[in-house]
This record gives sequence, structure tokens and C-alpha cells, in this order.
Amino acid sequence: MKFVIIAALVAVALASDRPYYPKPAYYPKPAYPSPAYPAADGYDYAPMPYSFDWAVLDQASYNDFGHKETSDGNVVTGTYYVVLPDGRRQVVTYKADDYGYVADVKYEGEATYPEYKPSYPAYPKPAYAPPAYPKPAYPTPAYPKPTYAPPAYPKASYPEPSYPSYPRPSYPAYPRPAYPSYPRPSYPSYPKPSYPFPSTTEAAIEAAAPVKEAEIPAEAITEDAEAAVAVTEPIGEAAAAPIASEAESSTDAA
Repeated sequence: MKFVIIAALVAVALASDRPYYPKPAYYPKPAYPSPAYPAADGYDYAPMPYSFDWAVLDQASYNDFGHKETSDGNVVTGTYYVVLPDGRRQVVTYKADDYGYVADVKYEGEATYPEYKPSYPAYPKPAYAPPAYPKPAYPTPAYPKPTYAPPAYPKASYPEPSYPSYPRPSYPAYPRPAYPSYPRPSYPSYPKPSYPFPSTTEAAIEAAAPVKEAEIPAEAITEDAEAAVAVTEPIGEAAAAPIASEAESSTDAA
């Protein structure tokens, strides 16, 4: 309650500090008399028949159109036409009555699009005489040739550089290594083994695909390859005896 009373006192104090301005007086609203128009009676005439017809034809500007209309007071009929840019003639025949507007559009002729070739008047080419200007005569200027003395620069005195001399290095001479020579190996020669006679099927296969021995050119045989080739040398009777006994045993088994 005390807060409300304090707030009211503050509002009254603030209101008393503001200046009071009286309400401005405005001029009274002007009163204009209402306009008086004559009654519309007498303007409602009965429909009357009419007819008109006009046309425009200008060949230079390609304008050709017209309009014709007739009315008996109730039904309006007419037609209008215009020549289109493509050469066709558009004719519209219409009829208007209490039921609406009905139009019938027709086109006469065929559309053509001729190529436009503008024609320009031929003007003579203007001929202009070349202007004649006097040639100016100016004396050739003569300039003296400048003479410059060669510059003399003092020679700088620097001591001649001296470089130390080193003796040519000497390398020890090593003897060429000597490699031992080994004798060429000799290999024993063995007789060609004998195999039992093949059957008929195996003989036919061997006859169909004979095997040719490869020929090795003499140039391709190197020193190592020659060492691998078997050397044919006669063998003693002691070495041949076991080989002969093995051949006889294989023959007896067959």
C-alpha cells in the first residue's frame, strides 16, 4: 500500500514539472453543396439499324485492309479483312446477337516468303585530286666531329705470384702373376649300348617322328666345351671285360 502511494506522489511531481500546452483550435470543416445532375431520363433510345464500310489500299507501304458492318437493331453482321506479310488474305466474317459473338476466319491464297533484295542507288565514285604540298628545303646540318683523348690509367703494381713445385709421384712395379698350367683331362670311351627290338607300335612312333642329331658349329665350341667332350681313346682289356660281361647278361635276360 505504501508503495502505491509513493508511486502516485512521484507521478504527480513529474507531471507538475512538464509545461502545459493548450489544445490547438482547427478551422471548421468547409461545407460544399452536393452537385445536382439532371435526370438520366430521355437517354435510353431504342436500337436503330446502321451500316458502314471502309477500306485502305496503299501499294507503296503494303497496306491492304478494310471493314464492313451492318445491323438491323438486333443482329449485327459484318466482315473485315487484312493482307498478311506472307501474302495471304485473312477474312473474318462475324455475327453478334443476344446469344453471343460468332466469328468465321478464312485465309485466301498461299504463303510465300520471297527473298528480300534491297536496291541501293548507284552513286559515282568521288575523284579527289592529290594535294600538292611544296617540298621544304632545309640545309643539311654540319656537326663537328668530337675528339676524345684516350684515357690513361695507371698500371697497378702487384707482386708476381709464386706457386710451389711438387715432385712427380712414383709407384712400385709389381711382377705379373704366374698361374700353374694343368694338363687336359682324358675321359674313357664306352661302347654304344644295345637295346631289345621295339614292338610294332613303338616302331611306328619312332618312324613317324625321327630324331635328328643337333649340329654344333665349330665356332660355338669354346675351350670349356671342348673339355666336356668325350675323348675317344682305346681302353685296356681289363676295363673292357666288365663292360662285355654286362652286355652279355643284358642279352641273356632279354
